Formats: sequence, structure tokens, C-alpha cells
Amino acid sequence: MTKYFQPLINFGPEATKGSLFLSDRNFWFDKVKVIQRGRKPFIINSNDVPKTVIKDISNSFNLCGYKNRPVIMGVLNLSPDSFSNVKNIPQNKLHNYIDNIINQGADIIDIGGESTKPNFIDVEDLVEIKRIKKVFKLISKKYSSKIFSIDTRKSRVANFALKNGAAIFNDVSSLQYDPKSINVVKKRKCFVCLMHNSGSGKELHKKLLGKYYLLDIYDYLQNRINFLLSFGIPKSKIIIDPGIGFGKSLNQNLKIISNIDLFHSLGCPILVGLSRKGFIGKIIGQKEPKKRVLSSVILAFELIKKGVHIIRVHDIKETSEMLKIFNSLKSNF
Repeated sequence: MTKYFQPLINFGPEATKGSLFLSDRNFWFDKVKVIQRGRKPFIINSNDVPKTVIKDISNSFNLCGYKNRPVIMGVLNLSPDSFSNVKNIPQNKLHNYIDNIINQGADIIDIGGESTKPNFIDVEDLVEIKRIKKVFKLISKKYSSKIFSIDTRKSRVANFALKNGAAIFNDVSSLQYDPKSINVVKKRKCFVCLMHNSGSGKELHKKLLGKYYLLDIYDYLQNRINFLLSFGIPKSKIIIDPGIGFGKSLNQNLKIISNIDLFHSLGCPILVGLSRKGFIGKIIGQKEPKKRVLSSVILAFELIKKGVHIIRVHDIKETSEMLKIFNSLKSNF
């Protein structure tokens, strides 16, 4: 029976004797929860965990030059039905918008031309490329030193973006929607983000069922990591995302957030996107996404304290301010 190891992460300077650490030594753990299907979880000392598991948990990462520190991924979605779209900004003003995102604190800018929120509408790859083209025209001219990500499920769109300055292929289908996507990853030697979902097409938001859904998410991500490894993609290029909001109920989303440290055992940087999502609105009774900012930042802080590496957000300024507070705490330990 498969065992899953969840390091119980603490944040702070006073690690207990015998503790082990994430790549950032401000995050430590002396206890690990062992989880198995059909059995009650139990706690063991960190030194009793297999060394191969510890190696993955403590794995250092270098994401386009960002080493072992929390990173903000700012959203720049050009789909007309997105939470934050810029479809009406003229070409000569777009650079001001991007400058503002960077100045607010975005380390990475995630560009998308198709919304994948619930009840999204599929768009043709040429339509998607047309939507994002105006941004990528600017990248080589003005932003060659900045890090861009392409949020797409389509190989043709990804190839266009990666050819024109993107460094990360962020695919909510984990390269399952388009079989040609793996060839793009191999050709471009890019970073790739694998997100848990319930299906590669419209089933992205199919309800997640089963008692052991946390372990099912883990297994899905492990299988997709193995898929990439089988094609010669180095693990150092892989990012994982548990897919908050995609087919998950309110309680499931909260369970994932509370147990996010389980996914450190996969040995890849963890990305989480929960900004303004519907489950937050259910908690605070707020239907308007733009009024979920404070709650989004609070949840992002909880994730950062558990060692999550990348936070994907719409509200960059507010998240950046939170991260400055967090880093100030670290520097004064």
C-alpha cells in the first residue's frame, strides 16, 4: 500500500533539535504525517522518513533566476470574459499597463488568451494567438529581461509565445488537451507547469469525487511528472499546481490549502492560483470577484507560510505588500 509523506511545515527561526528543512531554512519540520488509503494517518519523526523522500521535500529550485524564495505571478489575461482583461487597451498604451504590473511587484507575468473559469468558451488557437500577439510584440523590444509565462492548453499558442519571449508553459490541462504540447516543451526547453484537473477539455471543472481526493490529486501530478520525465524533460523544469477551484468544492479547496505541504514530497516548485475565486466568495458572501482582494491575500499568506513557491494573483500590489511584510519577518529572525 502506497505511503504518502506530508511534512508538517513550521515557519520561523527556532527549529527544534533534529529538524529538517525546505530549501529555504526558515521552513522546517520535525514531524511528518504518513497517509495511506484505508488507514488512519499517523505521525512520525522527520528522521524516520526515507532519504529519497527527504531529498524531494528539501529540493532546491531555480525558477528563471529566482532561487528558493516566494515568487509572484501576475495575471495578464486578454480574454474578454476574464476577471482582469486588457482587451480594450490600445497597443500604444499596453506597455504602460505592463510597466504597472512590474512596478507593483510581479516577478512573472502570466499571459492568457482564453479564460478557463467555469462555463468557459473554447476558442480557436488562431483567435487565442491574435489576442496575445500585441503583448508579445512588446516583449522583445522592451521586456527581454522580464519573465513571461503563457497560459494555454494549445501547442500552437504555446509555441508562438515561447518563440517570442515566454519562458514558462502554464497548461491547466497538464499537456493532456493537445498531444503535440510535449513536442513544444522538448523543442523550446521551457519550464512547464502541470495543474491538476478533472479532464482535458470541458471536464476541467468536473466535480472531484472520492474520499481520498488529496491523494488522487497527488497521484495525478506524480503521473504527469513521470510523463514529462519519460520524454527527457528534467525535473528542474517542472512546476506543479493542485488546481484550486477546478472541480473542487468549498471544503475540498480549503482542505487542499490546509494540507498544501503534502505536495512538497513531489520535489517540484508549487504554484497556487486562488486569487478572487468563487469559493472565497462563498466564504465571505461576496459575489463580485474584485471585492475578494483581502481574502485572497490572507489565503496567499497562509500558503507562503507553508513554503509555497509561486502565488498566481490578479491583485499584485496587495500581494506584493504582504510579501514585503513576510520577507521583513524573515530578515529579523
